[in-house]
Amino acid sequence: MATLTTMKYTFDYLLKLGLCILWVLPASAAHAGDAELYLQAKQAYQTKNLLALSDASETLKQHRSPLLPYLQYWQMILTMDQVTLSQVQGYLQENNETLLAQRVRELWLKRLGKTQTWDQFAEMRAQMPVYYTMSDPVNQCYQVQAEIALDEPAAYDDGKVLLASGKELPADCQGMLEALQQVGILDERLLVRLYRDALFNNKVSLAKSLAKRSVNADIALIKQIDEAAQSPALTLKKSNQIDRSVYGKGVLLYALQRQARADTQLAQTSYQKVSPLLNPEEKQLALAALAFEAARKHEADANKWFAKVDAGILNNEQWEWYARSALRQEDWTLLLKVINTMPAQLAEDATWRYWKARALKVKGQEPEANAILAKLSQERHFYGWLAAEDLGPVAGEPMATYQPLDEEVKQFSRQMTIKRIEALFEAEARYEARLEWQYLIEGLDDSSRLVAAQYAMRKGWFDLAVLAADKTSRTHNFELRYPTPYREYLQKASRARDIDEAWVYGIIRQESRFMHYAKSMVGAGGLMQVMPATAKWIAKKLGWSSYHDGLLHDIESNVNLGTYYMRYTLDTFNGQEAMATAAYNAGPSRARKWAATTPLEGAIYAETIPFGETRGYVKKVLANAHMYAPRLGLPVVTLKKRLGTVPARAMADVALTVSANTAEDE
Repeated sequence: MATLTTMKYTFDYLLKLGLCILWVLPASAAHAGDAELYLQAKQAYQTKNLLALSDASETLKQHRSPLLPYLQYWQMILTMDQVTLSQVQGYLQENNETLLAQRVRELWLKRLGKTQTWDQFAEMRAQMPVYYTMSDPVNQCYQVQAEIALDEPAAYDDGKVLLASGKELPADCQGMLEALQQVGILDERLLVRLYRDALFNNKVSLAKSLAKRSVNADIALIKQIDEAAQSPALTLKKSNQIDRSVYGKGVLLYALQRQARADTQLAQTSYQKVSPLLNPEEKQLALAALAFEAARKHEADANKWFAKVDAGILNNEQWEWYARSALRQEDWTLLLKVINTMPAQLAEDATWRYWKARALKVKGQEPEANAILAKLSQERHFYGWLAAEDLGPVAGEPMATYQPLDEEVKQFSRQMTIKRIEALFEAEARYEARLEWQYLIEGLDDSSRLVAAQYAMRKGWFDLAVLAADKTSRTHNFELRYPTPYREYLQKASRARDIDEAWVYGIIRQESRFMHYAKSMVGAGGLMQVMPATAKWIAKKLGWSSYHDGLLHDIESNVNLGTYYMRYTLDTFNGQEAMATAAYNAGPSRARKWAATTPLEGAIYAETIPFGETRGYVKKVLANAHMYAPRLGLPVVTLKKRLGTVPARAMADVALTVSANTAEDE
């Protein structure tokens, strides 16, 4: 039960709010475990029941529970208007250098921002680690506003970066926008560019917010933006009624881009109609948008459209699709030209360093190509493995490896943060546990991250072990980075389906990081993240008469369902692993659609998948499988062989039709 002092404080607080609600934890709760108390306290917080929350805090304080800081944090959220600086400082002193300490700082920063106490805001912000990114967008706006008020040189760059990020800006960010305009950072030229970028990225609310800050935009424009979002064809049909300001013509560009996403040919016709209304810069922006959408659809005319665009108009995403379009057509001369012309920072990405080397090889410039590949081959990712295979048996810099000592792992486990993560897992607060873990490992060096990974492995926290081991940059441990849990299930299912076990591990590592309880935002569940509808279809094929969705989180059942679908996708595409992997993520129809009219190198197929998520997925899964084969004692297959050659679309059409007919027959 709560102490008299606590009850009086809470009751007084409730009276101030005009509330007379008394609710106490049941008598049995006093003897409940900390995990149960945590869950009860969380419910009290969510229902804004301060008395119950205070009572649970008092009990956990007596238990010296590592979960107590969460309850104190929730109390601060609910009573922030009454919290004093000394209380905040006391909390920070007790929980220094933890994730929760940064969250409390964010709470206080928000209060300081609202009162525009900028000197204290800057002081509190400086106490945060450099690797911590504030989660609250309002505080990000306040930070820029503080820098402007304190005349700090970083204000200009930080303001532009925040605006260029394309994030939706809450109402509390209007003060920052006002400040940026007053000091001339957000001038009309930048405002127009950001407005266009927001529309291009379909950030309609942000675009409208920016437009309202210009004297050159009117109320009618806001309605036109909404109309273009709902019906681009209607907007283009009524193009003569659109305002002739840069903001009005920005709506036309937005409508063209949206129409091109659905039908590039129709959008090209629309462009011819509206181009007389556009100035030279706007025409260039329209052409860039059309070229971008044509490239994503793998249309042959994309490069012709790109060729009409001035290099300075293209954004990074458009540059990348210009390069992918050249790659898709295996125009190595154009690809080399595009990579050499794109912004230097973008060209330094591993993707374009690899494809530049490949283009140089085709052009007969072996020494230059090998110099790029040699450096790239020392990097531990998809392109690093490909580069190493392109070089062949060339001696490179040996990788540094590290095996944590038992004493290091024991010492690591004694941290209060680890005790709290353990307690969070006990309370099944896995999301919070993962966030705490991510924050913890962010501040560690390579060897300490491997100690963390070893500890997580021993606890059976396979996802956290992978997360820590994956973060190392120079010193590695591939046993920790590529763990092999649940092998008895995976090996049995792989053999039963006659599929590569390394590929199965590659899928699971990417899908769930071995969390059998994982559930995606779209409802996929379990180790292999099988969708409920797909699982029911497979269960019927397997003759499971008592299937229910709960089986998605049963390890053996989930593996049986997932490997069945892997076999299905592999059969659908005649054993082509890259296409089967794409199909596992995005569906067989899309995987087939992304094939070319002629046979295509698997690496090029993967690189030119239009969906960014699936593009990354295919690369990561096959790179995982490449690393798992030796870990599992299986024959080593080169990554290039795994990628293979994707057959022409006509062949893929036949395979998909046969597979669909077979499924119907069954």
